[in-house]
Amino acid sequence: MIEQDQRRALTELRRLDWAPTPEDVWTDLDVHLDELNGAAGEAVLHAFEEAAARRTGSPLGLVVEGQHGSGKTHLLRWAREKVQQQEGYFFLMGMADGRTFWPNIVHTLLRGLRRSGYYRHTQLAMFLERLSERAELPSTLRRQIRGQAPLTAAALDAFVAGVRIADPETGRDCRFTLRALVLLAAADTDVADLGESWLLSLPDTGDGEQWGLPRMGRSEQDVAVEISRLLALTGPSMLAVDQIDVIFAQSDPGRTDAIATDLGHGLMDLREKLFRTVTVVACLPTSWQRIRHGAPGGRFRQETRLQRLPSREVAEKLIAARFAPLFEAAEFKPPYYTWPILPEAFDQALDHTPRQLIERADEHVRYCLGRDEIIPLANLGEHRESSAPAPPTAGDDQLARLQERFDRLAAEADVAAAVLPATEDTVMSRLLEAGLRAWAVEQGDGRFRVLPVEQGNPSAHAGLCETLDSEIEDEAHWYFRGLSHTNARAVQARLARLRSLAGLDPRVTKRRAVLLRDSDWPTGPVSTRVRQEFLDLGGVITAVAPGDLRAFAALAVLLEENDPALPDFLRDRRPAGRTALFTAILGTPVTARPQPPDEAGIVAGTVVENSSPVQLDLESLRKHTVIFAGSGSGKTVLLRRIVEECALRGVSAIVLDPNNDLARLGDGWPQPPDGWSDGDPARAADYLAAVDVVVWTPRRESGRPLTLRPLPDFAAVLDEPDEFALALDAAVATLAPRARMAASTAKADRGRAVLRKTLEHFGRTGGSGLGDFVDLLADLPDEVTSLGRARELAAEMGETLKAAMVNDPLLGGAGTPLDPGVLFTPAHGKRSRISVISLIGLPGDEQRQSFVNQLQMALFSWIKQNPAGDRPLGGLFVMDEAQTFAPSGAMTACTESTLALAGQARKYGLGLIFATQAPRGIHNRIVGNAATQFFGFLNSPAQIAAAREVAAAKGSTVLDISRLRTGQFYAVTEGRPFRKIATAMCLSHHPKSALTAEEVLNRARR
Repeated sequence: MIEQDQRRALTELRRLDWAPTPEDVWTDLDVHLDELNGAAGEAVLHAFEEAAARRTGSPLGLVVEGQHGSGKTHLLRWAREKVQQQEGYFFLMGMADGRTFWPNIVHTLLRGLRRSGYYRHTQLAMFLERLSERAELPSTLRRQIRGQAPLTAAALDAFVAGVRIADPETGRDCRFTLRALVLLAAADTDVADLGESWLLSLPDTGDGEQWGLPRMGRSEQDVAVEISRLLALTGPSMLAVDQIDVIFAQSDPGRTDAIATDLGHGLMDLREKLFRTVTVVACLPTSWQRIRHGAPGGRFRQETRLQRLPSREVAEKLIAARFAPLFEAAEFKPPYYTWPILPEAFDQALDHTPRQLIERADEHVRYCLGRDEIIPLANLGEHRESSAPAPPTAGDDQLARLQERFDRLAAEADVAAAVLPATEDTVMSRLLEAGLRAWAVEQGDGRFRVLPVEQGNPSAHAGLCETLDSEIEDEAHWYFRGLSHTNARAVQARLARLRSLAGLDPRVTKRRAVLLRDSDWPTGPVSTRVRQEFLDLGGVITAVAPGDLRAFAALAVLLEENDPALPDFLRDRRPAGRTALFTAILGTPVTARPQPPDEAGIVAGTVVENSSPVQLDLESLRKHTVIFAGSGSGKTVLLRRIVEECALRGVSAIVLDPNNDLARLGDGWPQPPDGWSDGDPARAADYLAAVDVVVWTPRRESGRPLTLRPLPDFAAVLDEPDEFALALDAAVATLAPRARMAASTAKADRGRAVLRKTLEHFGRTGGSGLGDFVDLLADLPDEVTSLGRARELAAEMGETLKAAMVNDPLLGGAGTPLDPGVLFTPAHGKRSRISVISLIGLPGDEQRQSFVNQLQMALFSWIKQNPAGDRPLGGLFVMDEAQTFAPSGAMTACTESTLALAGQARKYGLGLIFATQAPRGIHNRIVGNAATQFFGFLNSPAQIAAAREVAAAKGSTVLDISRLRTGQFYAVTEGRPFRKIATAMCLSHHPKSALTAEEVLNRARR
């Protein structure tokens, strides 16, 4: 039992935050260890000092690479403090691609100028103060210029004239931009909006003329350059870029190269265009590689990389420093600084990034709370949260008490200030942030977090981030802002800010901006145009009901009170998710009771967090599936259940069985197994009655043998050059080993060339059957090929193939000819057929690969003639131990035909399912063609690393893959982010032991 003071301390430790946001860059560092930055920190400061030493121009930019969680954002946060301490200016670039690069730079500079500097004044106020001093402006006028007194046109004129005297060239060239910056700092919001509109190149109505501004503004690039030039008069600047990884992760893969090129050219231009500014790019190594490839140039130094924790001492100091303020807040004195993590645990910390170590510390805190016991952690690999019992949930009386408190608070809330121009920036921000925080807790899976927003005059009032794959920084963002202003210029400027912050792009569905407005929109042509542009880019404009705001106000109070039962209350009652606003924008709340599945799909399992069903549409299976999981993971059960559910929907399957554990697909359970849901006994009975399961045994005549058709049906693909070429490739891959022409010798090369030309002639002249082809080889016509000694090589191969037909029962023996139509067609009265092809008669890998190649060639021809048409899925082909048949390294006899099927089968309605224990061992083109992927338990470090690499390319993460239980998988399905699921037990009998060869033959004879 945890003591009360210990529980208070552990509860406080739950506030550990290991995922900094761009907004955190602008907050003071609470913990910093110089050892974490290492050489990267020194390089960043040195680059800034180079900018400070210059009078014009900019030094080479700097690239700081580092994997996820290595401290890139922390480094920029530290750099921001150092820059401002040295009287420099710091800017953080948000979303941008090549098309919006310079408009985004302007927004970046304006947002940064509104931020606080070293002495708590805004960077804009500090810049204008320094420039006023340089222009020798009287102190009475400086207050006006800094925005601390009402601005007059005379004061502005005097300031601009003074700057022009102090710096004639810059003062002359940048005079209008300087005027607009002074207006931006004005206390009068109408004047500030005028300055911002001019700087954003928005159309002017003529009001700027009284302040000396021309109607025609500058281009965005000119504005950015002139701001930089003016800043350079008073100090150096650092422009940090920390969102490149998100840009790439959120974009369509087909646009990645173009984005990298455009973005790269923009970054390279910064050094040429800006003044006394060092650009620091912090990103994943893969992101910078894309940029370098798309826009090569020498304007950046790529010499720094953040690594994992450098030593156990640094790891221990990091946790001690992060724990200390939380212990102080809990008024708790720990027995040692890293309690409840023992010092010796940090001996295993060297393979962790800083973020991973903090995540592990948080996990152990949850583990202790879940067990209601303090367990000192001596090994970072022990006491995982997944093995701890779930903590007790709040009782009905606690939930009722909080519901009553929520209802009373909502009824008493006064939210009028949230929709008033003078107060919306503070009140609306507080309400929306509380609503989103509660909504994130309601989801329960930790994928969502609230993004802090800038204070004062923010671009958005609240933000929400969904982590899709933390390893590659793939995220979905929502930004919300209220807008009650009636002045057209104020509306336009604030809408432009929101649009820029969100990085709206109609081709990127992971960025969303929501504008909350109840009043009418300004009627002028410019306001109408910017509104329509916002909507065309994917923005949303909607009203927010007073009842929703009152609910958010009540949640704000409950979150501040932090009742221990609050998380359970939020997940059970979902007060935020049930508001009209969040229902419309974020979707209907997930109920605790699973909904019945759509009959157009199959259920693969349930989400671990909330037991909701994970459904796979039959049509999505056309785009193929891959399962990565090791022994004991439940891979075979998942594979079987997918096949069984498809069979119940009338979809037949061909299943390769290399390990004798799939031939029981026609066996019923002797008694209902653990893991079945309420409806599974009935489904199992329906499955056994309606599905025709047939076991085939190639080369084993005592079972149900198959004989090969080693040549594809050339006539079916003769009119399509690409597919005819694929058929030739597959035929050569099949016959070359049997003709003894598969070696890496000069003779074998010539032999394969003759074989290919002969096959091409044979296919184009209507030939069919291996016997006829062997006869053609024996008497090769002269027109087939001009290669030297072709007739001699052909005759030799013909004789070798004749011998193979005698020696190999697959080529010349008894049995059912290999015909996909037979394998897919159920017996009369059955709904579907599952053809299990046991490989017990093919003991060697080469034999198995050759057979599978023949099967796949036959499949390719058959689906061409028998496409699925309007059916969502025409059939399944299942390959277990896929790394044996289509490995990532050396080519096998069936590699070409496997890749051909993976690339072409979907358009004819054939779905492929691949399963493997070796994620890196399977050909990457197979993985790339699989829209649905499952990641189960793996315990080999090499295989875990490989699975993470594969998952990263699919926009998912598998952080605890080594801790998954049997039957638990990460599932990534089309259009859905990864989810941890628990799979259902299969409908057919699946004991732990595999069948013997004789038991397989017995089933084949049924």
